[in-house]
Amino acid sequence: MSPYEQNILDFYKIYEEHPNLFTDSDRVSLEALKAIFSEDDSVEKISDAIALWCEDHPHILNVLLEIPPADTGERGPGNRPPRLTPKEALELLENIVRQSKPDSEPPSSQPQTPSKL
Repeated sequence: MSPYEQNILDFYKIYEEHPNLFTDSDRVSLEALKAIFSEDDSVEKISDAIALWCEDHPHILNVLLEIPPADTGERGPGNRPPRLTPKEALELLENIVRQSKPDSEPPSSQPQTPSKL
């Protein structure tokens, strides 16, 4: 696994383990960041953009820097670590954005049924 792929996975791991680190402002700027990418972009480009984003969010960068380098133990063909595709990297960012958004409407306390005439 490349350092770029590891950076993306570590960033996602921070969100999963410490979602409270991401403020509403962080989530908005992360959503804007995600919007500039397409599946044609490289993992390196996505990783670099995440690293630059983290520099502007030191409370997240500090946690990212504390993660020790580790081999995930997952292996692909030929006993090589699996590769992260740009599509998968973007899906991870989308998951962070989607999961961190508050529900737009709270569920109704009573089910709505059609009125009888």
